[in-house]
Amino acid sequence: VWYKVGSSYEPSGLTGISHLLEHMMFKGTPEVPGSEFSRLIAANGGDENAFTGHDYTAYSQILGKDRLELSFRLEADRIRYLLLKPEDVTRETQIVIEERRLRTEDQPEALTHEQFNAAAYVVSPYRHPIIGWMQDIQSITPDDLRRWYQQWYAPNNATLIIVGDVDPAKVRDLAEKHFSSLPPSDRLTPKWTVEPPQLGERRIIVKTPAGLPYVVLGYKVPTLKTATEAWEPYALTVLDCILGAGSSARLSRSLVRGSQIAAAIDTSYDPTSRLEELFILAGNPAPGHSSAELEQALRVEVTRLRETFINPDELARVITQMVAADVYQQDSIFYQGTQLGILE
Repeated sequence: VWYKVGSSYEPSGLTGISHLLEHMMFKGTPEVPGSEFSRLIAANGGDENAFTGHDYTAYSQILGKDRLELSFRLEADRIRYLLLKPEDVTRETQIVIEERRLRTEDQPEALTHEQFNAAAYVVSPYRHPIIGWMQDIQSITPDDLRRWYQQWYAPNNATLIIVGDVDPAKVRDLAEKHFSSLPPSDRLTPKWTVEPPQLGERRIIVKTPAGLPYVVLGYKVPTLKTATEAWEPYALTVLDCILGAGSSARLSRSLVRGSQIAAAIDTSYDPTSRLEELFILAGNPAPGHSSAELEQALRVEVTRLRETFINPDELARVITQMVAADVYQQDSIFYQGTQLGILE
């Protein structure tokens, strides 16, 4: 079950509320109190997962097909009837605070990416971390959570994805049975902000204890949702693989094994983001080399992409790798469900 709400929906002062609510979705309803949800899934041989992104919050179970109705019953129950007890909110808030300390504040590269995004965007909600800023997490109240829950967690803001060896007609009957009577929300009115054009380079320095320096470059780029030309996100996805996909990619070949300026290197781009995204190049300079040297080497590779056509053989090899990777991932029903949910 995917809800169209994530960190990019959050106003300043309430950052992290979508992620905290994800935690609270396992804390009980009048029908299924306490941790009974997770106990029932486990007792029926199932596995559960949940994750929050910039643009969505999702909940999943993997169960035997003869237990499908259990999943429907449990998910329908918690769409509208969470208890959100104050003592549970206090406890989960402390868990999220500790999660933020461990995964962001004690991780130099994660902390750098967080500061980088905050500097790269002026008004886009992508400037906020998904987990939220610490002072906002600490100030979220049970009433804040209840209002957020009542606004966004409703059948008219949810997408149900089923993947597996099931009968579609029976699945539809189950959905009608369990979800059709749930009351909708009439407050699905997000106000989107558009990032203004950037007029020059922005540069930040993050000072934090770390074993190696870390360099991040980012370029604002379109996505499937924002591109003026339909081919652009696909070209960027291919460029991401040309530069950073595996040991045969350009950056690894030229900067790690070739000139040995970099100890590690990576790129990232998400074409499915709802708003304008960043194409990221990042890495650690090797011992004996400076951050400035690595930055310059990365800029040389970008210039090479911009000014020189990619060899047809290299392009064909990369596209073959991408197609193969996607085909292999289809073996996972979780991957299939995730792709369907994100694209929807």
